[in-house]
Amino acid sequence: MKFNLGIALTILLFFFLTSPIDANNDGGKKHDICHGLEKGDGTQIKSGFCSKTFLGQIPSNKHMTSSLITKPRNEEKLKAHKDFTVVVKMKNIETGHFSDPEKDYYTEPQILNKAGIVQGHSHVTIQRLESENNPPNAEKFNFFLGLNDKAKNGELIADVKGGLPAGRYRICSMSSSFTHQPLVMPVAKRGSQDDCIRITVKGNQKRKARSLN
Repeated sequence: MKFNLGIALTILLFFFLTSPIDANNDGGKKHDICHGLEKGDGTQIKSGFCSKTFLGQIPSNKHMTSSLITKPRNEEKLKAHKDFTVVVKMKNIETGHFSDPEKDYYTEPQILNKAGIVQGHSHVTIQRLESENNPPNAEKFNFFLGLNDKAKNGELIADVKGGLPAGRYRICSMSSSFTHQPLVMPVAKRGSQDDCIRITVKGNQKRKARSLN
């Protein structure tokens, strides 16, 4: 069989054009978004990492997740160091899907149930507000709880045992898919899938005894 230079060149050109490695991009390293970065391994790496977990299944605009904190009420005043309950009403999320965050963090894409609803869970986080004009430090929180159970009548509940010290606070819900990544919705223009309220916690002020003259 005679060597056909034309066929050989055609095969080489086809391979070059379809190969993910480009001769001008440092051996294809620029195609790898995680090149040179620490790879995600299912644990929570505080220094940051790179994840190749794809987005997964995204619901239709008719099935977008929404939530509302119904208890306490926004701007409600509570007593310091007294138990209270946070109630979050959920819509368009099949709750009760919660992976182990110590070894399965961001490891699987978002999944929908047969009805096209996201499978996941939510959280309640409470932060003290030192100012009404400056966002709080995301590393600091006074209370955090994963709401791992299935919602009852669409409601998830977090009991804040021992309450909070006196101060101004923000209470927020945070909805997540099975392996804890924020939920992905189909359109940019939409209502928020999470909710926040503000409360004031008042200390127990002792009344000063009146002196009798």
